[in-house]
Amino acid sequence: MNYLRIVLSAAGLVVALTGCQAYWNAEPDFGSSVNGAIQAQVQNPNAPKGYPKALVGMDGPAAKTSVETYQKSFERKQPQTQTTTGTMVGSSLGLTVQ
Repeated sequence: MNYLRIVLSAAGLVVALTGCQAYWNAEPDFGSSVNGAIQAQVQNPNAPKGYPKALVGMDGPAAKTSVETYQKSFERKQPQTQTTTGTMVGSSLGLTVQ
């Protein structure tokens, strides 16, 4: 009986260990985005302030209007409810309004 427990325990251990992977196959460029960001920060530590390129685009009021329009597009509109006057009467064919 002890022999059976040992065999079953060993079999359970083998099954449990098959889920453990000994080798991780990483992509060849794994971590390159982080390394690139570190290099960019080393080259220009004051990046937002010392940006030499002139900013071109919309003026302030036009940008504000476009942002407000974009934000309003996510608002839910209340569905209009229809009200009927009269009495609802049930029948075997359905409901009718009188």
